[in-house]
Amino acid sequence: MKDIYHNQSRWDNWKERNFKKAPEGIRKEDWKILIDFLKDMELGLNTPKGKKGKRDSGTLLNLSSHNQLFLKNFKKPLSKITKQDLHLLESQIQQGKILKRNKQKFSAFGNYIKDFKVFWNWGMRNNIFKENIIEDITSKTDKPSWVFLTEAQVKEFFNQLSLEYRTYCWFLYDTGMRVTEAQNIKINNFSKDYSQVTIPDEISKTFGRTINIKLSIQLIKDFITSNNLKDNDFLFQKSPFTINKYLKYHCGKIFGKDNISNPKSKGIFGNFTLYDIRHNSACYWFNRYPTHKGLMYRFGWRKADKIEYYSEFLGVADEISDSDMILGEDKQKLYKLEAEIEKLREHINLNDNLNELTLKVLTKQKLSKKDMQKLAELGNQVFKKTGNDIQYEIVKDKIKRGIRN
Repeated sequence: MKDIYHNQSRWDNWKERNFKKAPEGIRKEDWKILIDFLKDMELGLNTPKGKKGKRDSGTLLNLSSHNQLFLKNFKKPLSKITKQDLHLLESQIQQGKILKRNKQKFSAFGNYIKDFKVFWNWGMRNNIFKENIIEDITSKTDKPSWVFLTEAQVKEFFNQLSLEYRTYCWFLYDTGMRVTEAQNIKINNFSKDYSQVTIPDEISKTFGRTINIKLSIQLIKDFITSNNLKDNDFLFQKSPFTINKYLKYHCGKIFGKDNISNPKSKGIFGNFTLYDIRHNSACYWFNRYPTHKGLMYRFGWRKADKIEYYSEFLGVADEISDSDMILGEDKQKLYKLEAEIEKLREHINLNDNLNELTLKVLTKQKLSKKDMQKLAELGNQVFKKTGNDIQYEIVKDKIKRGIRN
């Protein structure tokens, strides 16, 4: 698998620098606890029930850097930290009293809280920490900004790009796959006619899947042919950093680099990257799938929270009507009623008079007294013939009430 962010080498370097010596400003005993935690996570030891297995290098880098922030800013040793200490630190960070290295405010501090919770829960499982100080703190983060393009803007933008970049963009927009997944797609992952692409389990963040390609088949064929790519070659020949630089420039040039793409998404056109394509793909496919289950499969989502997010973003309303609410027992009753009607049709040949009178009832024409008597008489014959006396009484009552009205 292609390590596009060089996470493994970065993690190896981090271990070499930090496993034996605590950084300045952090207590030695606290640092030792964090290192023991990271060693367990790397090997997949003492993990929670729902998330077994060793953690990858990218996750380990986040766990190390995020928890380092807490250790550096707590005024007490970890063994004496209370809920109040944790919540006070959160408040200081949200108010901008504690800043990032680049002197900017933390924009997604919930991600730090999330990783601290992993660390603290590990400590409680190993009887290192006694008090559950994390039970009242939330790891919720603000929704990130991203660049939204209408379908017309997508066509205008993508079709102005060179063949290579146009192929990458349309392929991602078509399949909706993650950037890390797309970067690891090989030519042998496509079907012979390029109408399908399979994402293997080992390169997916969630689960492997086979996706039907609908918008980019010819582009993919042309790109593979022009570059003479073989079965074991990767489709993406450039790094995401190079592609993103190209996309930012051209998107900003076409739509105005400082213009906000959409008041809800809040992203500016000059910040357009490969990651924004997945958002736009979700918007494209959202109402084209008959069920959300199919959409979740295409995008590799395990949870329905993304459905909720895009429903809100696209302003999808609840359009269900009473006629849609035929569920459970009602469906069974409907099937039985349809079966009874079919039996009636098999046993009865309505004569022309009954057909004519029925038509009048259905079209809400006024029936004369003579018509009413005739309809009741014919109805009596019909239902007596089928032996359905109870049904006849019900229908007769409806006929009377209908005529009176």
